[in-house]
Amino acid sequence: MFYSSKAKRRGWIDLLTRWVVTIGGGSVFLAIATIFAFLVWVVAPIFFPASIEKGETLTVAERTTLFVGTNENGEIATRISADGIIEFYDRAQGRPTASFDLNFQISNIFRVYPTPNTYALLDEEGRLNFISADHEAIFVNGQRDVVSQAKFSFNASAIDVEASSVIDLHWFDQNLVVAFANADQVTLHRYSEVKRGTSLPAPEVAVIKTSIQGTWLSLGPRNEWLFVLDDEGGIEILDIANLQQPKRSYIGRITQVGQGVTAVAALQGRHSLIVASEDRSLKQFSVLKADSGTSLNVLREFSLHQRVRKLIPEPSRKGFVAVDESGDIHLFFTTSQRNIAKLQANVAIDAPMSVTPRSDGLIIGANPESIVSYEIWNPHPEISFGSLWEKVWYEGYEEPTLSWQSSSADDDFEAKFSLVPLTLGTLKAAFYALMLAVPLGVMGAIYTAYFMAPAMRNWVKPSLETMAALPTVVLGFVGGLWLAPIVDNNLTSVLSAFIVLPVCVAAFGFAIASLSSRTTTRIDGWHALAIIPILFAALAIADAASPFVENYLFSGDTKRWLRTNLGLDYDQRNAIVVAMMMGFAVVPTIFAIAEDAVYSVPAHLIRGSLALGATRWQTLTNVVILTASPGIFSAIIIGIGRAVGETMIVLMATGNTPLTDFNILEGMRTFAANVAIELPESELDSSHYRILFLTALLLFVFTFLLNTVAEIIRQRLRSRFGNL
Repeated sequence: MFYSSKAKRRGWIDLLTRWVVTIGGGSVFLAIATIFAFLVWVVAPIFFPASIEKGETLTVAERTTLFVGTNENGEIATRISADGIIEFYDRAQGRPTASFDLNFQISNIFRVYPTPNTYALLDEEGRLNFISADHEAIFVNGQRDVVSQAKFSFNASAIDVEASSVIDLHWFDQNLVVAFANADQVTLHRYSEVKRGTSLPAPEVAVIKTSIQGTWLSLGPRNEWLFVLDDEGGIEILDIANLQQPKRSYIGRITQVGQGVTAVAALQGRHSLIVASEDRSLKQFSVLKADSGTSLNVLREFSLHQRVRKLIPEPSRKGFVAVDESGDIHLFFTTSQRNIAKLQANVAIDAPMSVTPRSDGLIIGANPESIVSYEIWNPHPEISFGSLWEKVWYEGYEEPTLSWQSSSADDDFEAKFSLVPLTLGTLKAAFYALMLAVPLGVMGAIYTAYFMAPAMRNWVKPSLETMAALPTVVLGFVGGLWLAPIVDNNLTSVLSAFIVLPVCVAAFGFAIASLSSRTTTRIDGWHALAIIPILFAALAIADAASPFVENYLFSGDTKRWLRTNLGLDYDQRNAIVVAMMMGFAVVPTIFAIAEDAVYSVPAHLIRGSLALGATRWQTLTNVVILTASPGIFSAIIIGIGRAVGETMIVLMATGNTPLTDFNILEGMRTFAANVAIELPESELDSSHYRILFLTALLLFVFTFLLNTVAEIIRQRLRSRFGNL
């Protein structure tokens, strides 16, 4: 009876243990699967295709429409008519909300770049009148409403130009520049200290003769230069930074001879132009100013089956809409060099069009009685395989490059999302750290488990395992603020130590081997203690020899010699510092697992090998290491995973500069460090936000594949050497 109840109790304990283990293992698997699913869910939208769909149609009073647009949120549609009427419509309700009569006829309308709702209206007398469309959100009884009004921007100030002029305007840093061209002459007006609600001051005027008859004008960034183009493909770039001494910086062609220009648009930022020509091509031209002069580069080219007759740039991104001669709408993005979407819309080419401020729609004054909107779903146009993994030619760069730069203080900034520098930085940090950690960890584990005296092992093993619990933020702090300056001030000593230390250790080994057996027996198992003074002596020798090494090998300046002769730049926080500190963090992990594997080799195998006449080294290489190889391999793989995923040491001990080289004297930026730095500042659901999660997903997949392959190899090693 007693034995029956005891067996039953043991059965319940076994059953409970089985369920606890099963639930625990299943929970771990479920947690990993949930993390993977969440990462995929966040990342997936960047690969969804864009779309253009026809939206609502607003019925408006019959007038000749010259301009249509929307406010920032896209709630209010604005229409400006040739008879001087400005109307605002609630797009959701399809009703007019306000109307203003300017009391003069309008012949043309120009947007004052980059302001979203300021326009220059050219009247029939050749005067430019500046109008602002203001939209103020108010709340009445808890209900949100938008009050729209039109008013003169500069107290009804107007500029006299000829009615047939080609005009462009750019308002930058309280300086308004107005450029207008007639035949082979360009006139520039620059107004300083311009503010809304005040009259325009007296302008600074310049008249420039050109070799071509300007058909298109585009003021460049910060009003530093002016593009002048003609119908035949000729182009001039005028340097207008100093209006007292304007000069021609570049003259040339942007199309082949005989192939005229059909449409031109300046991309957001005004650093580059999109030019459509008769040969059905679309080219992006960008200006590069260098000491050798100004050049015009073709960054990328698009092609269509039909000629493009109209180009509408996106107001806040490097994309644009093209309308071909059949009235079809095409959506492009330059950075990713993608023809993103197309819609057979059959729109009238001469109809006024504009892209909404948030690039989520296209507004067209289809006819005098209606305004047609098209909804654009295109949240991540800058992302493609090429922009993530291939070289991209960015505006202002001399050549295509691999670059990560997700933000800038400049509103005209072109985001750079190449993952190559981050990938190389991750591999670079892990590679140099493992070069230090793997030999020290594995060799130290073998020596501790197989050769070290038991009394010393009882001190060494717990001490090293305790080091694994040291917070990496402390190691990063020590590396960045203490070790990096030491390496910087003693670079030659550090480089010398990489040679002196191995030589001294090898010399110590040969010296021990030359001693008598009686002497070596006395210190057997205590070599690690005996070598400590040798290590300190080697460091002292390296430091003492550094002035001679620097003078005779590096011409008196190590950093300059490396830069001049090897092309290696030097940063204070570099891969050497990361290798030392991350190696210090990874060594305990590798050591603990590998040491347990070596120490767990059955003693009868070792005694049997020795009894058959094998030496201790032969037993080590042919029995111990082979038997312990699954555990040693697991230790190395876990060390690699730890190094690849390390965050705080890399974050604090490097310059966090995304570079594309393996120079050990420079820093890097890794996937993990990049996520830690930039995720708190990224906008929710933005391209930047999703790419950061993409890097996390890549880390997840990499470690998963690494562990899978490691487990397969470990099982094969176990099946092969487990029966020794």
